Amino acid sequence: MDLLNRYLQAVKFWLPSSQQDDIAAELSEDIRSQIEEREAALGRKLNDGDLEQILKQRGRPLLVAEKYMPPKALIGPVLFPAYWFVLRLVLVCYLVPWVAVWIAFMILDTSYRAQHSGIAIFRDAYVLWMIALTAFTVVTIVFAVLERVRDQSWLLDQWSPRQLPPVRDVEQISRFGSAVELIFGLLFFGIWWLKILWSPTVFDSSGVRVTLATGTKGFLFAVFLWSFLLLGCANIALSAVNLVRPYWTRFRRGLRASLNFVAAIILLLIAKTHAGLVVSGTSVPQDKAPEISLYLSLSLGMAFLIAAIVCVVVGCVDIWRILSSSRKHTQLNHHLAV
Repeated sequence: MDLLNRYLQAVKFWLPSSQQDDIAAELSEDIRSQIEEREAALGRKLNDGDLEQILKQRGRPLLVAEKYMPPKALIGPVLFPAYWFVLRLVLVCYLVPWVAVWIAFMILDTSYRAQHSGIAIFRDAYVLWMIALTAFTVVTIVFAVLERVRDQSWLLDQWSPRQLPPVRDVEQISRFGSAVELIFGLLFFGIWWLKILWSPTVFDSSGVRVTLATGTKGFLFAVFLWSFLLLGCANIALSAVNLVRPYWTRFRRGLRASLNFVAAIILLLIAKTHAGLVVSGTSVPQDKAPEISLYLSLSLGMAFLIAAIVCVVVGCVDIWRILSSSRKHTQLNHHLAV
């Protein structure tokens, strides 16, 4: 039944997340009933070719999904799932980074924070609203034009369920991915250990030298780097275990989520010690050195802040998958008990 599972996965992709499981279960039951009727008529089990014909009669996953969607006037039911997907993609790839950059400036740049506090926050909110409205309008217009001028007959052409992607097991871990994580982790933290942590010099070339600042802030920056090294060692150990036993357990997912949340805290603390780098050297004008140091520290702090946001997102995804897995196990045990 691999073809059926792949077909159901493709249909679910175009459905609202709140209805995916219910509709997929209903569709699966309907198709399985049709399979049983066909098997009874033929007097044998269906092979992949027979199942492929049944799924072809059902139609493309996009067309099947649109039958469960409410009717739309501006964007037709055929294109609406793709339209909704693009809107969410714009939200994640365009609006979220804008907000992240704004937060980074508010945390790291005191002059920017002074200019954008108080009533100025409403002005920034208005700018964000206009950006969101523009993105929504552009995407809507594009799909509305496609709805009226694009030839959609290709959706009704012959197709094969064998072209659908395989079902993805979220509990399975790619050995290749774990190997890449392990190799790059060892190389990165090996360089970090040998080059950075044993020397206050971060960069020294072409008359430009970047070093860790002395004093309290420099000391805190170094402490955070050491903490990040220990965190990296824990991630390397987790990658090694995943390479040997390539499947997720709730413990390992929880461990990775915890490591990501701790990494986010460390990155945020490092971002706040933006005075921890000093730029000097023969190629750097002495009167410009403090300004360049501050700019470099702010840029590095912003990069750390963005990385912290990514760590939080990854950690939340792991927590969500743990909770989803727990709910599935609970529902399964309930059905077995009944």
